[in-house]
Amino acid sequence: MVFEYEELREAVREDFERFYQWGFHGNQIYPAVLDEYQHGTFSETEWICLHIFLALNYAEKSLDNSDIIKELQRQITKETECEVKSALGNEYATYLADLNRIFK
Repeated sequence: MVFEYEELREAVREDFERFYQWGFHGNQIYPAVLDEYQHGTFSETEWICLHIFLALNYAEKSLDNSDIIKELQRQITKETECEVKSALGNEYATYLADLNRIFK
């Protein structure tokens, strides 16, 4: 992974907040933040985590995160979950806690 779990969380939060402060609407922030990461070389794990962090930021601001959750549901499979667990190591418990916050 290019980023550690918490590093990616902070980077996504900063990008989200920047677009939110600029007055972007909820349906504009998601693609704007994704665009920030389109040109990087990110693993499937990082891409899933990026969506988790976006969903959590949206929930914090009471914005509709249903499109992000649908994309997460599409991305998370048995195969990707094995990759995520391996890639995150000790941070996997935090990942699961974040997922539980989204899918409660």
